[in-house]
Amino acid sequence: MGTPNPGPWVNPELREVAPWKTRDGIVKFIEFPVPMPGMSPRAFHLYWQKHHSPNVMNITSFSQFMRKYNSGHKYPNDPLKLPARYNQSTPFEGVAEVWLNSINEVGDWFSNPNYPELIQPDEVRFISQNGDVEVIVTKEERLYEPELDLVESLKSKIYLIFRRPDGADYDAFHAAASEHAKLMLEQAPLKSRLRKLVLSHKLREPLPLEGFQMSDIDAVLELWFDDIDEAKAFFEEPAYGGLVVENETKVFADGARGLVARMRVVHDEFSFQPSTTQPMPFSWT
Repeated sequence: MGTPNPGPWVNPELREVAPWKTRDGIVKFIEFPVPMPGMSPRAFHLYWQKHHSPNVMNITSFSQFMRKYNSGHKYPNDPLKLPARYNQSTPFEGVAEVWLNSINEVGDWFSNPNYPELIQPDEVRFISQNGDVEVIVTKEERLYEPELDLVESLKSKIYLIFRRPDGADYDAFHAAASEHAKLMLEQAPLKSRLRKLVLSHKLREPLPLEGFQMSDIDAVLELWFDDIDEAKAFFEEPAYGGLVVENETKVFADGARGLVARMRVVHDEFSFQPSTTQPMPFSWT
């Protein structure tokens, strides 16, 4: 079991050249939640933002492991139509991201007695239990972060969700995915519109987590923008539709998915940006 709140701290500014090659260091738990059947998107997001997240952070024996917690809420009515190659017709209503000090702390986090007693019973009130929620444990490659204390809340964020081609070597795939993301940054018109760019690499399996089943998602490319208009302009740049897409078809398996979200920082020990454990004004429109 972990140490009492606030727990050990790990320097988030330490960066690895090839983070997919090791399980050491900070890991990021990513969940793509699906609403409980019959629950409207509005009710889902209200419950998640105003009830579930504050309660999670208030249970300190559980939240002590969480160095950072972001919730990405899917925009209603798909205001940004991504290129057709990215399937936006997923059941996901958002993305939950939690950073923990190490892969071992993921096990400590879930084995905390308060998880089955207080957290899990609340999850079933708004998150589908039909097996359609997808979860992975990753390590981040922070490729472009010009503003370390960027205020991420209310920024627009695009998640591009990729799989590894059948038979592709793990290390070779993640190295190629990293080079693909760097190719974006080499295109000045694309880089100028980005506020931040991160590639999350799924950890090599099997994991030292009993009973934990990961999705077949292998990499998540995460792009921050000031707003939807900037994101739209990014994907309309000729450099994206030409060079970037051409390279993408060589690196990733068919069937890429995309999700357009508005961000909320619930908790952050990594920067000076504002965060809150209490409900705050938030609009999806």
